[in-house]
Amino acid sequence: MRFSIFTLLAILYGQNLPFQIGEKLVYTAKFNIIPSGEASLEVIGRDSINGIGTYHARFKARTNPALDRLYKLRDQVDIWMDETDLFTHQLKKNIREGNYHKKVLTTIHYDASLAIINSDTVVITELVRDPYSLFYYLRTLPLNVGQLMEFTSFENKKSIFFKLAVTGRETVKTRAGNFNCLVVRPFRQGKTLFKNEGDMQVWFSDDERRLPIQIQIKLKFGSMHLKLKEIINQKVG
Repeated sequence: MRFSIFTLLAILYGQNLPFQIGEKLVYTAKFNIIPSGEASLEVIGRDSINGIGTYHARFKARTNPALDRLYKLRDQVDIWMDETDLFTHQLKKNIREGNYHKKVLTTIHYDASLAIINSDTVVITELVRDPYSLFYYLRTLPLNVGQLMEFTSFENKKSIFFKLAVTGRETVKTRAGNFNCLVVRPFRQGKTLFKNEGDMQVWFSDDERRLPIQIQIKLKFGSMHLKLKEIINQKVG
């Protein structure tokens, strides 16, 4: 029987999550030092996938009108994560980047150890987390400098085993305020996590909300930088 620390805490404390339905985090986006657009992470509501209760969250990113002329980006990723342990049940991607357009729907059937990606079927043997549900899951954990954790993600029809290290503390200044943060870095087998040899760091606020304040992805030809601009808590119901 699967029984995680988070499940135990949920039972003891009534699953008092650090986020709520209606929470929307809005970010400014830069490529290198050039302002390029806006992104957001939003908790849409509750839903049922394969008869299992889930939280529905959404990531959106878009370039600004000036950059649209050179490289128009309109990405939307919808995530359905387990309402107890926040691992991934379904992931729907609608990617528009320049002339590239791709739609992918991934549904994971843990009882059958299968993932269905559009019309393809892949065997899975682990509970998996996409990068977006991982943000929310990490917000439920007490993070400490020096901490090392292991996870499995599912991307491009493959399971990827990786580790995540809490590497230090920094203060980050944003339009939404100044935050004392814990710096978190994912990596795998001594290498960076991404195929393009890029690296990633996430700054989580060092408080009970553990908000993802800043996200930086280093790429071959530069760096993509998201920084929190606004916190919107919409009342639902």
